[in-house]
Amino acid sequence: MNTLQTLGAVQSFSNNPPTSSNEFQMMLTQLMEGNQLSPELAKQSEQLFSQGSNVIPFGISTNPVEEFTATSPATSSPGTNNPYADIIKQAADKYQLPEKLIAAVIKQESNFKSNAKSHAGAAGLMQLMPGTAKYLGVSNPMDPKQNIMGGAKYLRNMLNQFGSNEMALAAYNAGPGNVKKYGGIPPFKETQNYVKKVMNYYQQMV
Repeated sequence: MNTLQTLGAVQSFSNNPPTSSNEFQMMLTQLMEGNQLSPELAKQSEQLFSQGSNVIPFGISTNPVEEFTATSPATSSPGTNNPYADIIKQAADKYQLPEKLIAAVIKQESNFKSNAKSHAGAAGLMQLMPGTAKYLGVSNPMDPKQNIMGGAKYLRNMLNQFGSNEMALAAYNAGPGNVKKYGGIPPFKETQNYVKKVMNYYQQMV
C-alpha cells in the first residue's frame, strides 16, 4: 500500500476500494461534507486514484506536508484584469467581506479564469469542489456569479468560526476540521504558503 508520507495521514480503502470514478467522487464528497477532507487534498486524491493509488490523503497527521505544491502563482498583478468587480462587490455587501479579500482568493485560486477546472473537478473562479458547491447551493460552479457568491458565503462561514482572515483562509484551503485540530493554521506547507500568498495579494490590492 502506498503511504504517501509527504501528504501526512492517509485513509486506506484497500479492503473496500471504489469501483468507479463516480463512486470515488461520492466518497470524496462525503468526506468533504464531514470536514474530513479539504478541497486541495481532494484534488490530489482524485489524481492519485486515477493513477491507481489506494489511499486518500487527509492532511490531519502530526507530520507536516513536505511536498505539496499550491496553486501556481498568478503572473499578473493582483486585482488587474478583473471583469468581476461588480459581482465581487455584491458578494462583499451580502456577506460583509472586504472586496479585496474575495478578489485575492480568486486571484490565487484561478487567476480570474471563470472556466478554470482541476482534474479533480474543482471548478470556477473560487475553485469549488462538487460537494462544496452542492452544500453552498451552487448549481453551476462555472457561472461567475454563482461561484463567487458561493465562495464568499463559505469564506464568511469560516470567518465567523475563526475570527481572522488568516485563519479563515487556512480553513478555506485545509478545511475547518484541521484548523480546529491544530488550534490555528495547520502545519502543512501547502496551507501555510496559500495563506501567505492570498494575504500578499490582499495587501497589494487597492
